[in-house]
Amino acid sequence: MKIIAFVGETFEAFDDYLYAKPTSAAFLQDAVGSDNVYVCSPVMSAEVQPERFSTKVQAKNFHPFPKYSSTKDFVIKSLLKPGFFAQYAKVADDVIRQHSGAYFWIRTPSVGSIVFGLRALKAGEKVLHHMCADASNTWRDAKYSGFEKVLGYVLSRYIRFKLKQICRHPDTLNLCTGNALEEFSKAYAPDRTFQFVDVMVKPPKELTVNSYTPGFLNILFVGRLVEDKGVFDLLHVVSEMADKCRVTFVGDGPDLEAAKLLSAKLGVDNIVNFTGQLPHQQLSDIYNDSDLVVVPSNNNYEGFPRVIMEAWSHHKPVVVADVGGIRAFVKDGENGLIFPPGDRKRLYQCIQSVVQDQSTYNKVRAGAELMAAVSIQDYWLEVLNSKLR
Repeated sequence: MKIIAFVGETFEAFDDYLYAKPTSAAFLQDAVGSDNVYVCSPVMSAEVQPERFSTKVQAKNFHPFPKYSSTKDFVIKSLLKPGFFAQYAKVADDVIRQHSGAYFWIRTPSVGSIVFGLRALKAGEKVLHHMCADASNTWRDAKYSGFEKVLGYVLSRYIRFKLKQICRHPDTLNLCTGNALEEFSKAYAPDRTFQFVDVMVKPPKELTVNSYTPGFLNILFVGRLVEDKGVFDLLHVVSEMADKCRVTFVGDGPDLEAAKLLSAKLGVDNIVNFTGQLPHQQLSDIYNDSDLVVVPSNNNYEGFPRVIMEAWSHHKPVVVADVGGIRAFVKDGENGLIFPPGDRKRLYQCIQSVVQDQSTYNKVRAGAELMAAVSIQDYWLEVLNSKLR
């Protein structure tokens, strides 16, 4: 079985290998073997071998694509840069012809994946369509204003139209992360739509269940450090309960330095630790040392944050913003607590409820333990392989 995966992230090339942070290609390598996965993505040269990566691909299994940084960038280049789209389409068609008869994996709403997937379907190939985020309401995000909101709205409608074409095509298998995307796809292909999460979590070699300490919690955030992931919201909440918690932020991103500055400004830098990006194999100890994982996203594009399942695999309860498709798995008051995105008061109340009430903490922790079996990679590898069979 051979899978040609368009993943979209920019890889770094060094010697005979290409490296990237977490991508679905790594999941596919575990599913069907590294030699059977061919990756399509933009690429750049690296002067030294990357140290922090989660995806590694041999050069012979890699097809470089024209580089773009976002949907907006792709559209601008297609409109204003002569030959960009034609070159992109040619590279896609060449790859599709070279691997005719394989499965073609796309990860939407990436615009590059959409173009690649539509061309594969037009060529009569079978497409594995992983819907991992919701592009329909991103234009509402506060970071956009004026003309960008109008352009974003128009693009979101066009992307939804193209996603409908992909979902309903008889040669498409739709793998949706979260309930919102599953509901969208089932409207067009109810018999070819399935819930799927490409988590990379292995069963922990050691599992630490911390004894509950009334009035104090070790809180963990894992993800990209950017404002719309709720990083600043969490820091403000922490500043109101500094004597009741310690917080670890794992990850990097464009707002890392701003988060550090805000931490110092709020006077909580003594209880806040920023580790930067860490390899997956180092995360287990971090999870074991935590009591509660907080996922405070306040954006309009989330599908289902995989950090939730990473937490559950270690029997850790979660406090989660009600975004995207989180309700496909998170049950409020059972295996986690849910609050409205961007609502700092409710986030504070959720964290306080597990700090102050041992019975509440024990209940959601027990619920997290029950979710552990469906929160590891082996479970979802079997889901994918069963659908391919």
